[in-house]
Amino acid sequence: MDNGANFQLVRLLQEFTQASDRFVDTTSGDNAMHRSDLNALSVIMRHEQAGRPPTTSMLGRELHLSPPATSALVNRLERSGHVVRHRSEDDRRVVRVAVTDHAMAEGRRMFGPLARALGQTIAGYTAADIALVSRFMADASRAVDEATKKLDM
Repeated sequence: MDNGANFQLVRLLQEFTQASDRFVDTTSGDNAMHRSDLNALSVIMRHEQAGRPPTTSMLGRELHLSPPATSALVNRLERSGHVVRHRSEDDRRVVRVAVTDHAMAEGRRMFGPLARALGQTIAGYTAADIALVSRFMADASRAVDEATKKLDM
């Protein structure tokens, strides 16, 4: 194992994270949204794509927010027209949060430039390269989550 190459890879991941943070900070500021708003919308969309919009408590757990902070966040997103709350068909006591068409349109407008730039970058790689990088990124995300859990203990 080449420790120099490993160090360089970790450093590149840090640089990518910082560049991503700069993009999110810029676009969220330009659109009067908080980073937590964008993170919440991302979590909600991921759950919706899996076929099960999250409850507010699920959202709070994933974002590491207290129940009052989660409620304030969802209230803010609801007032801005980015999310709606709806009762579950299965259990009327359960309230789920879903993104609106307005939020999807705003997301495309805000993140379209990033999606296009990343798409152009990805186009320069083979399917095998993309599969390898995808596997690495999934593993790296799990490693960060595992390290975070150890901090929470």
